[in-house]
Amino acid sequence: MRIGIDIDDTMTDTWKEMMPFYSGWFNISIDTLKKSMPYYNPVKDIYTKSEYFEIVRPIYDAIVPYVSLKDNVKDVIEKLHKMGHKIILISARGKGYTDAYKLTKDYLDNNGIYYDKLIVNMENKDKVCIIENIDLFIDDSYKHCKEVNDVGIRVLLFENYFNKDDREFRHISDWNQIYNYLENR
Repeated sequence: MRIGIDIDDTMTDTWKEMMPFYSGWFNISIDTLKKSMPYYNPVKDIYTKSEYFEIVRPIYDAIVPYVSLKDNVKDVIEKLHKMGHKIILISARGKGYTDAYKLTKDYLDNNGIYYDKLIVNMENKDKVCIIENIDLFIDDSYKHCKEVNDVGIRVLLFENYFNKDDREFRHISDWNQIYNYLENR
């Protein structure tokens, strides 16, 4: 099986660890951030996307290489690889970074994460899932899961506070659930 996997907030705790910085940079309370969609959404009425990326680029480059991995992600991906699955990491990381590919590759390599292919700067994950012949796609974004599901690819929605009310897709809340789901198929 070819498994497409998102990185931020699916494999890592990026937004959770970025919230204190966002709070300071943009003068938004953490409580407010916990009720909003992540990244650009809390400031979309204040900054254009271009302005936003100019503000966050040096900060993302400095902080994202050190965000925590979610529990068991490394072990589960290694088990999936040993079961014969192909792991294709598909991230929207792009304009917010000086070099999204290098930063992400270095992060994955430094943390010993196995993958067969890394794709960054991918806003239209449905299109890349078709091109890469993905059988199962895992992401925390309802939007990306919806688009990928709409082209006939099975999805798992990695649960987060901003998507927990969605009931359209199967939710998973940790990497052991992903392993059990795939082992039982």
